[in-house]
Amino acid sequence: MIRRGEEPYLECSSKGDKRFSAFYAKVRGKSIEKLYQAAKIFEDGSTGLTWRKAKGRKPINIEELVILYKDLWREYLLDNPSYITILKRASGLSDVFGQEKHNCQAITLWELRNELPSKRVDIKAILKDPEKKKELIDGAVKAARFFK
Repeated sequence: MIRRGEEPYLECSSKGDKRFSAFYAKVRGKSIEKLYQAAKIFEDGSTGLTWRKAKGRKPINIEELVILYKDLWREYLLDNPSYITILKRASGLSDVFGQEKHNCQAITLWELRNELPSKRVDIKAILKDPEKKKELIDGAVKAARFFK
């Protein structure tokens, strides 16, 4: 069990608010969990595995996966700006399945909650500005390199 912030906690898993579960949150038509697990590279060189085959195995590209996981969640939140408001209103986040020293949606969402602007963001206006749009999608570009 992972908790960040204070009670009451918003449960960010399939046992709680599914909008904040990596199994239900989708980016580019695939779940964050599926994309994340498929990006793992293992000692034997295998990669692109299903989440069932990859989950729980230790990858060799841990640093890249930390960046990818956060970038996928960032992209998801930018695609669903009303969810940023929900996170901002939450006094704490939890993940009943989360473990320390593992990528965990409660930890990642708590970090993003604290990094993203407090005021309501006009995504459409930002996307019209080429420089701001580039800043927002840099994370997606980083994530895409794993799926070439």
